[in-house]
Amino acid sequence: MTHGEASPRSPAVHLVGGRALSYGELAALVREVERSLRHDTKALVLCAGDRDLSTLTAYLAALRLGHSVAFLPASAEVLAAYRPEFVVPAPGGGSDLADLGYAPVEDVAGEHVPGADVGGPHVFRGRSARPAGDIFPDLALLLSTSGTTGSPKAVRLSYDGLADNAAAIVRALGVTAAERAPTTLPITHAYGLSVVNSHLSAGAGVVLTDRSPLSLAMWDHATRAGATSFAAVPTTYAAFGPAHADLLERSEIRTMTQSGARLGDELTMRLVRMMERRRGRFFPMYGQTEATSRITCLDPAALPDRLGSVGTAVPGGVITIAPAEVHDRAAPGEGAVHYRGPGVMLGYATGRDDLGRGPEVDVLDTGDLGYLRDGYLYLTGRTKRIAKVLGVRTSLDDLERVVERADHPSAVVCDDDVVYLFGAGDPDVHERQRRRLAEVLGVPSRHVAVRHVDHLPRTPGGKVDYRALAAAVDTREVGRWN
Repeated sequence: MTHGEASPRSPAVHLVGGRALSYGELAALVREVERSLRHDTKALVLCAGDRDLSTLTAYLAALRLGHSVAFLPASAEVLAAYRPEFVVPAPGGGSDLADLGYAPVEDVAGEHVPGADVGGPHVFRGRSARPAGDIFPDLALLLSTSGTTGSPKAVRLSYDGLADNAAAIVRALGVTAAERAPTTLPITHAYGLSVVNSHLSAGAGVVLTDRSPLSLAMWDHATRAGATSFAAVPTTYAAFGPAHADLLERSEIRTMTQSGARLGDELTMRLVRMMERRRGRFFPMYGQTEATSRITCLDPAALPDRLGSVGTAVPGGVITIAPAEVHDRAAPGEGAVHYRGPGVMLGYATGRDDLGRGPEVDVLDTGDLGYLRDGYLYLTGRTKRIAKVLGVRTSLDDLERVVERADHPSAVVCDDDVVYLFGAGDPDVHERQRRRLAEVLGVPSRHVAVRHVDHLPRTPGGKVDYRALAAAVDTREVGRWN
């Protein structure tokens, strides 16, 4: 994934403490890691780490050798399901791998390698002599979806898809070799990994950090390293306060991107104006793991005219709206969002036997509802978030937008003809929201109930965990998040 024409002296990876590895030093480290990943056939390399140099070099080395990488936990369940030939644990981990059938390979960092003093990964190899099963030649990566973290279910992504999607993002954002992007998101997830892939493929720099994107330590490291961009999910931007605005002013950041869950209109415009004052850009985006990463990008120049849109398809992509059973308040032309373009997955996998399969998806049904206006995509909700309330088909995502307030987080679920509004703000505000929902739905007040929580549960990808909320309704265990 690194730029073949990047100058060997150009900075590639900025480490905590001020050390920077050039593209030449990074390439030397990757070649050393390759020695421990040599295998007679295409192999599966499970990387259990995240935003650290060991994991990054193991990932790049495995791809250079033509292997497949799985960013999955090194649990007994996952190892039994996928039978990887190699496991690269998180730094300091791997103590239990011997009991799971893996033995350490000799350390890969040699004194003659420039940059080797920063350390290489500890690689473990399976002891079993039995072939684990063939792997499709173009299979590059296995990633968990946002709803399956910790489960063996994964998305199968191809080499061509990784390269094409990275190239599309470089074009959409205008990434140049002068850019430097901090790892503000897990690289075990599609959005965070795409930041790394797109910047390395453009010959740009990556500022390696495993700190929270809201922490002073991350901002200090990013500023010292000359970071020029910042990527985050809506929950991070929602927590952006005056202190973070001050930190931003001290940095060289001129580009901000957002993907993941929906970002409210009020917060979107606040961030757009904040970046405009810096002569910078804020890009709302939309993507899915099943599409390798980002599917659309909204040019800041289209705001505020296109407020509420997630933009147009990334270069090479095509979005269509297919007929779907929608809800009572559906917008004209609303339907199922389908995508064809760079990075559409090969298919899903739940175990080793699935890795030999080739492409099974041509057009991706995203599971989202939306409509197109002049080529701009407007998302309205998830197909699985359509419920019936007293016989009327209702979009729970639409109900959330009706009462949306940036300073009063809320989420809606439905159970047995009752709509539950979970609120993490002022109870009086949420009571007014409850009455508004009853009015919009045209149902008796008793069919909308409020449940107060200190904070909304979130998935690892930063989205509201609706499964947890639904379970709380069923078990009356709302207080477990307080």
